[in-house]
Amino acid sequence: MRYENNIRFAGLLLILFLASGAGLHATDVLERTITVRFDQTPLKEALAMIAKEGSFEWSYNANILDANRRVTLAAEGWSVRETLLFVLGDDYTFKESGEYLILKRQKKPQQKLSGYISDQKTGKRMANVTVYDRKTLRSTTTDRHGYYELPVNERSEIVVSKLEYRDTVLQVSSQTPRLVKLDMYIDSLPPPAKPTFEEELTKVAVELEDFFVRSSQKLSTLNVRDSLHRRAQLSVLPGIGTNHRMSGSVVNDYSLNIFAGYSRGNRIVEVGGLGNINRENVSGVQAAGLFNITGDSLSGVQAAGLFNNLGNTARGAQFAGIYNFTGHTLRGAQFGGIGNYAGFTSTGSLQAAGITNVALRGEPGVQLAGIVNHAHKSAFQAAGIANTADSLQGVQVAGIFNRAGLARGVQIGLINYAREIRGMQLGLINLSKRGGYVVLELSANDVFVANAAFKSGVPALYTILTAGFDPDSPNSNRFWAYGAGLGARARLTRWSGLSFDLIHRHLNEGDHTNHIQEWDQAALALDLNFGKHFSIAGGPTANLFYADPNRLGTATLRKRVVSNDRLSDSQSADGWLSAWWGWTAAVRIRF
Repeated sequence: MRYENNIRFAGLLLILFLASGAGLHATDVLERTITVRFDQTPLKEALAMIAKEGSFEWSYNANILDANRRVTLAAEGWSVRETLLFVLGDDYTFKESGEYLILKRQKKPQQKLSGYISDQKTGKRMANVTVYDRKTLRSTTTDRHGYYELPVNERSEIVVSKLEYRDTVLQVSSQTPRLVKLDMYIDSLPPPAKPTFEEELTKVAVELEDFFVRSSQKLSTLNVRDSLHRRAQLSVLPGIGTNHRMSGSVVNDYSLNIFAGYSRGNRIVEVGGLGNINRENVSGVQAAGLFNITGDSLSGVQAAGLFNNLGNTARGAQFAGIYNFTGHTLRGAQFGGIGNYAGFTSTGSLQAAGITNVALRGEPGVQLAGIVNHAHKSAFQAAGIANTADSLQGVQVAGIFNRAGLARGVQIGLINYAREIRGMQLGLINLSKRGGYVVLELSANDVFVANAAFKSGVPALYTILTAGFDPDSPNSNRFWAYGAGLGARARLTRWSGLSFDLIHRHLNEGDHTNHIQEWDQAALALDLNFGKHFSIAGGPTANLFYADPNRLGTATLRKRVVSNDRLSDSQSADGWLSAWWGWTAAVRIRF
């Protein structure tokens, strides 16, 4: 039993040993922690002791070592990298290859600054921290161990930046050591609020930015809050240009981007072969073959072959082959081949598009579209098919349909609808919940005893759609008519009113005919209300009938329609026109 326990204990020790060895070898060689002490130790011997403590092997030519060099150092809990930087200085470089470190002597030493970035509170080393030179705009990002390495000179001003941390600044001098450890302090200011939906760029713009701008470069721009400015930028692609990887943190006066450019902002002129991407504000002129993406505001002109995407406010004009997007306020004009979008519009703003315009909120503006417009408030909308507005303070003109919440103006279209109308509606069908006049009328007159009419609009001016027939005419040769007109009603008292209608009708016998057989009527009627929705009306009418006297059957039709022709004895009568007095009586149902 005792022997078996010893075997188990030995097996457990072996497993722990193998596990610890595997963990050690899984760690990057340069980041392994060692403890060494040297007192005038030859360099070659010191390197061997470091390799033994770090559990790695050296690969180098022994002739590159200075045999006379002695090392004195007490390093406790240092990384292999830190120890080697202290022991070798700037004369040598080293590189990992599996469990080997390759050591080489530098032909021409380059002045570099390297070190580790840590959180001051926790002591934990920090990855993805941006380290850049404010003078040259060279930059790098710390690796997962918090290590950085950056070429510098004696005039370099190094800035260490990370989102939610205070910037740390280091002025490089001849006395600055090669390896510098820096601590970062959490920023006491709260993080910026998340942008609203209207401040977000469109999905297409975000995907394009992701395509052109590498994540590491985006990370640097998020970390860096420093205000950097350059007179001019020349770039091929984001990160490949005169502003290097720091381009996203630089505001330029002039920017020429061969394919695409990336910057914090631009002040005067920016031109891109394919596109321009700006994190913040743009002023002056921005032109691109395909697209412009601006995170904040525009003061000037944007022109692009495909689209302009603006996160905040446009003070000026946007021109695009497909669409313009302004996330917040439009204080100018948008001209899009297909569409325009603005989160908010100011008074006097203009949107013109081949298909559609959208303005979610704001003051009255002007919209012109081939198909449809939508606005929170509108002064003028014209569209081939439809217009919609939460509030109309002007005119809507559409080929088919207009809709408004509160309409203080005129709606012109085949169908018009307003929740509340305080203006006028001109169309075949005009509907409103408040302020309108919508009536179904059943009537009889001296020509047809059976008529129906739909009247819609406002009391001051409404449209009329009507049809009637003679029920005594035979089914095979039914006498009937249809027509349209305009009318107005004036209120006399609480229970009465006076209406005046002008109606044109086309008369038919049997099937519909294209012959000239027209009836025009002016009708004056007094109506008496019985409750809110029901009234009776009646009054005299003045009528005209005109038809070709030379067509067979016209004389019979004229006798059927006209009673007591007032023009039959006139010397100027030519047989075309007849006039007579008539009457109408109706029942009206108001909705």
